[in-house]
Amino acid sequence: MPEFNTRADFQKLVDTQLEETLTLEYKASPALARESTPILELCKDVSAMANSAGGQIIYGIEEDRKTHKPARVDDGVADQKITREWLHQILSSRIQPRIDGVQIQRIPLSERGNGYVITVPQTMNGPHQAPDKKYYKRFELEAKAMEDYEIRDILRRSTTPDLELQLSFLGNEFMWKPEFKPSQELSEPFFLDCSIVNHSPTPVYHAIIEVWVDHDLHPAFSLPPFKQTRIISNDKGQDFRVYQRTIASPPGVPVFMEAVHESHVAQLPLQLPARLLEGSFIYFETVVQAPGCSKKEFWYIECRNGQMALRRRLDVYAA
Repeated sequence: MPEFNTRADFQKLVDTQLEETLTLEYKASPALARESTPILELCKDVSAMANSAGGQIIYGIEEDRKTHKPARVDDGVADQKITREWLHQILSSRIQPRIDGVQIQRIPLSERGNGYVITVPQTMNGPHQAPDKKYYKRFELEAKAMEDYEIRDILRRSTTPDLELQLSFLGNEFMWKPEFKPSQELSEPFFLDCSIVNHSPTPVYHAIIEVWVDHDLHPAFSLPPFKQTRIISNDKGQDFRVYQRTIASPPGVPVFMEAVHESHVAQLPLQLPARLLEGSFIYFETVVQAPGCSKKEFWYIECRNGQMALRRRLDVYAA
C-alpha cells in the first residue's frame, strides 16, 4: 500500500491519477466530522473495508465522482478535536467486534488542517457490524449491505486458508519509472515482487502459484523459484506467459498469517518495450491453488508520462 508522510505524498496520487479501487478510497476532509451522520459513514466505510479485502481510506483528497480519480488535495480537517486518538476511540467503540490492527496517520495539509490515512486490515475475527446494526462490504467502490451468505463466508475465514498473491514493484512500490539506454528498444530490467500472504490462521503447507504476464512484456532472465511453463490465451484472446512456483512444507516453511517468510517472496525480472511506454495497458492474472483455497485475481500496469502504475482490478474469482 502507498505510504504517506507529507502533503506531497497526497499530491503524488493526484498527479498520477491513481483511481479508487476495492482497497483504496478518497474522501474530502469535510466528510470527517463529529456529527452522528459522518461518524456512521466513517464506521460503515471502515467496517466494509475490513469485511472485504482491507485497504486505505484517505481523508484530504477530493474525488472526481465520474472517474473515481483524485481531483485535488484539500486543506485538511480543521476541527482540532478530531485526532488520531478520537478516531481510534470512535472505531473501537462503535464497530462490533473491534477491528484489530487499524492504523491511523495524521498528515499536515495546511497551517490549520490535517489529512488522515486509515489503514484497515482484512478481518479475521469478523464480520464487523456498523453502528446501525448492519454489516457492510466494499462493492463497486461503495459500502453495501452484505447478504447472509457473505456474512457466513467471513465466519469461515478463521478455519479455511485464504491465500493471496500480492504484486508490487521492487521495494513495495506501485509506481516505477523504467530506464532506457540510448537507442534501446527494451528497458533495463525491472522486478515484479510476488509475495504470498495468508489471511487465515489456518497454515498452508502446499500451494501452486502462477503469475500470468502479458506477452508484450519481455522476460529479462530466469530467476528461481519461478519457471516459465507455457504460453496461454485467456477468454478475451489476450496472450500471457505463465510463470509457476510451488510451496511444499516440509522441507519449506508453511504460509502462515503471522508473518511473510522470505522464501514466500520472489521476483520476476521483466523488460518493457519502448513502444508501450506512453498510453498503454499491460495485464496480469494471478492464480493461487492450495487445499481449501483457489483464487484468481487480475492486475494491470498503466503506462503514462514515462511511468508505470501497478493496480489491482476489482474482480476476484475462484480459480
